[in-house]
Amino acid sequence: MDCSFQDELFDDLDLYYFRQMAISSQDYDIQQKIDFEIKMRDGITKIIAACSNDVQSLEASRGLLTSNARMMAYMAELQRRRTLERGQPNRDSDDAKPCKATLAISDIRIPLMWKEEDHIKNKGDHRRYSVFCLWKIGTEIYDTEMIRNVDRTLTDMCPEDVLVFNDISPDFECVLEVYCYNMHNDLTIASTPKRIRKKLNTLSSTMGRSMGKKVQSSMENGESSLGVKFTLIATAKLNIEDIGSGIKTHNLVLENTENSPVHLPLFGHFCCRLGAQPDCMVQDVISGYLSFQGATDWTRKWCVLNQSKLQCWTNQSDSGIKKPDCIIAITKGSNIAHRNGSTMQKPNSFLLTCLEEDKKTQYTISADSKSEKERWISALEQQFVDTGAWQQACTEFIDIKSPTPKRPQFPTTRKGSLYDATSLKGTPDNKKKTHQEKNSRDEDSAFLDSPAANTRSKSKSMPPKAIPYPKPWIVKETGV
Repeated sequence: MDCSFQDELFDDLDLYYFRQMAISSQDYDIQQKIDFEIKMRDGITKIIAACSNDVQSLEASRGLLTSNARMMAYMAELQRRRTLERGQPNRDSDDAKPCKATLAISDIRIPLMWKEEDHIKNKGDHRRYSVFCLWKIGTEIYDTEMIRNVDRTLTDMCPEDVLVFNDISPDFECVLEVYCYNMHNDLTIASTPKRIRKKLNTLSSTMGRSMGKKVQSSMENGESSLGVKFTLIATAKLNIEDIGSGIKTHNLVLENTENSPVHLPLFGHFCCRLGAQPDCMVQDVISGYLSFQGATDWTRKWCVLNQSKLQCWTNQSDSGIKKPDCIIAITKGSNIAHRNGSTMQKPNSFLLTCLEEDKKTQYTISADSKSEKERWISALEQQFVDTGAWQQACTEFIDIKSPTPKRPQFPTTRKGSLYDATSLKGTPDNKKKTHQEKNSRDEDSAFLDSPAANTRSKSKSMPPKAIPYPKPWIVKETGV
């Protein structure tokens, strides 16, 4: 499936028409996002036209594809909102809605399934690919880093991104899309055998610049004025059942790429860590004094409701410093029963029933006033809804990794030290390369070659023997 349909779609449609739709419906958040993506598309298009190497073209094309995907999501959200406006008005229900959460995707690993001839024997497929992923939840779309030079020597693709999504509902659907671009075919010099490559290098040294440009342009394929064309090769979907503190394996649906130039051998599964932190797990829902009925008397405690637990201390000053005197777990099966005037022994009391290890435990609780009682009951009922909606994310606290800032990865040329570049007085041949300069250039060439070529065994050259300096003539004293 070629992603060029998005470019053609946005060439035909007037993006400013959708902006006017957002203004007319007073969707200012969508309006700002559309304005931003329009400016991004204009800038990326100019960057693609000015690209001077493959790395710049790949990065700019990835940005253009991501911007197109966001525009599609904004348009779909705008159409959905307009459909709701034209239909029947929404009736505000009294049912409590679950809280939002922060989701984080990390530890992504996509294994490859090369043939034995390709990977172990280092023969067969010589092509190289560039791969990146798009992660989508509603209108929030993020891309991973570009993994370049994916060839038969690589067994797993592991982007080091940590993607964070904010204000996510429990009925979310996370979509993964894997895009690939065939960088080099079997005719590239970097992937040919040593003998043929040596002959091609010898032949290319005799060709002029103009002839070299013609050969290079004839070998280019898959590029246009809008950059390279990535191909969608696999998709996957995650939901609330995939949330956990550890890394899980998920199914990867492979796209039909029979008529596509991309034949990257995916394994059909991928691994990642999907963590979630509901707001009720990171914020204090409610706090205040409550009285608990004991066997003979009532005990007044300072209580804090957070992380699906009702934690109690004797004094307010002990909160967060000392361990709580008692902890009441708020589980999915917990409920509240109001006590009427005839059955309650203290005013403003209610009955809290919790299910702990398949055993029901009842707590008779009393608030200081009627308003405090209603506030605590409302908070506890909201906690019941959050716990039932977010399931495992509310039963254990899941750490979320913070995203690290990305740095642009462009090929840099290593330079020798100033000591190596300085000519020494009295050296017989200053123009001759030193052993350190030769090793430095060998290291530079490793970044310009393919990973397959870098893994091949290379003969280690011995350092040249030191040339003895000519000794000056010494005039011997004679006895004459």
